[in-house]
Amino acid sequence: MAPPAKLTQYTQLILLLLAAAVASDHLTLHQAAAAADELQGRPQQGLGRPGCRDKCGDMSIPFPFGMDKPGCFLPGFEVTCNTSSTPPRAFLAYNHSQPPYQHIYQYAFNTEGGATSQIEGRQAVELFDISLETSEVRVYSGANSRCFTNESAGLDKGEYMELDREGPFLLSSTRDDLVGVGWNAEPSMTYTVKTSPDPLSCTSNDPFMSATDGECSGLGCCQIALRPQISTLPVISTGVILKNYINIRWETNPCSYGMVVERSWYNFTEEDLYGHEVLSTKLSRGFPLVLDFAIRDGSCERDGCLSGNSSCAIAAGGYVCKCREHYNGNPYITDGCQDIDECQLREQSPEFRDLYPCDGICTNIPGGYDCRCKRGMKGDAKKGTCAEIFPLSAKIIVGLAGLIVVFVIIVMAKQHLKLKKFYAQNGGPILNGVKNIRIYTRKQLKQVTNNYECVIGQGHFGKVYKGTLKNKQQVAVKKSIKVDKDMKKEFTDEVIIQSEMRHKNIVRLLGCCLEFDVPMLVYEFVAKGSLYDVLFKSKDSIPVNKRRAIAIGSAEALTYMHSAGESTR
Repeated sequence: MAPPAKLTQYTQLILLLLAAAVASDHLTLHQAAAAADELQGRPQQGLGRPGCRDKCGDMSIPFPFGMDKPGCFLPGFEVTCNTSSTPPRAFLAYNHSQPPYQHIYQYAFNTEGGATSQIEGRQAVELFDISLETSEVRVYSGANSRCFTNESAGLDKGEYMELDREGPFLLSSTRDDLVGVGWNAEPSMTYTVKTSPDPLSCTSNDPFMSATDGECSGLGCCQIALRPQISTLPVISTGVILKNYINIRWETNPCSYGMVVERSWYNFTEEDLYGHEVLSTKLSRGFPLVLDFAIRDGSCERDGCLSGNSSCAIAAGGYVCKCREHYNGNPYITDGCQDIDECQLREQSPEFRDLYPCDGICTNIPGGYDCRCKRGMKGDAKKGTCAEIFPLSAKIIVGLAGLIVVFVIIVMAKQHLKLKKFYAQNGGPILNGVKNIRIYTRKQLKQVTNNYECVIGQGHFGKVYKGTLKNKQQVAVKKSIKVDKDMKKEFTDEVIIQSEMRHKNIVRLLGCCLEFDVPMLVYEFVAKGSLYDVLFKSKDSIPVNKRRAIAIGSAEALTYMHSAGESTR
């Protein structure tokens, strides 16, 4: 699920960082490439054809490259593995007469009379990385040096690479540069070791006034990119010519250098300007160089790519195969392109977290990866826009609302317990079974009196409110002043007695509410008021005979009450 272009970008970055360690002798470039492969999570086994060896030491040799026997590699892609070295070293196959090979030379020169003696030889090109994603290999190449023993004479030596014009390899014009180092150095390069009318060159001027470590801009160091490849005249040689000049500083700055190396690999330092063969001996096995490869004796239409999830692309004089986006492996063999687990790569290295962004939960899927926001969040996790469904302000509001609800529940619970307590201590369990009296709740009584709106009586005993039942019957609700708790038992008895009384001269007790500290009683409503009101507050005079009738009726009521009270005891 990784885009090959992006994966390649990070591969190159990792290799450059690891190559810096090579210059400090911490590890070889070959080991650096292997470390990058491992970090990428690229398949390390099964990259060759069945029955063919695909490893040289810890380096993968993927088909179309191969070793040992025909059928394990395509023409021009044979690799030999030198197992006598520790670790084993891989080389492009060399038959001592045909490219590719490294040409080694050494000869004495005199700026006035030319070369006086010459030593030449050839050797195989050492290979330390193969990238099927970019259709590139990385090899070791040497530096070319001109070192003076006096102002006009000295020794030219070095090595350059010759490639087969019809073979699979060409210099990479996008990954390699021509670099010159030294006082008055001017390297030039053509497709052969001999000069041509229009050689590629750069000039390193007098560096001693302002040369700066890390900069290669013409002061002590020059650098120029290779020209784009031309199919009719491909660049197949790293041969470099250093110009003749009189070196008046040969005692302190005897050498100048020219080399074709992987872009951005060489880091200029002033120490490279001084001493004899300083730059040539920095790496005994050479400097990294990138070669493009393609299968030049075939075509996409005729041959194609064997693996699923792969694509075929036209290259200079042939074709190359690549795994499709989000897949990696070997497109030149059956089922060679395998899905990449981006989520696992994110866990392996921080660099991949930028390559495969996911600000949430990462899930690997064939041909990609899924990234969803964490629970309680929404947005695009790949774009990093996940936001909480409930922002802080909403959480505060919900939290406050929750606290209020909890507070109200606590208050209601305490109130409920309080009402139950009053109900029990006022004889609720006993009165609940009495037939002639109704037990009202506090809420019902509040509705009956319309929130205790109308007071019809008040005295030392308490207050009396006027109310209306649901059947439109008017009632009087008496709220007594708080009484002694010791009298609660007598209150229950009296309520039971009054509930059974039925007399025309006695106001009937209809019910009570026990959910108060002092119970409230509900009576029939007497429109003309109490007997006290009639006798003492009325403006009209009452005749003697009517007063006598009132006295007799009162006596009868009292007699009934006492007789009823005695019968219940």
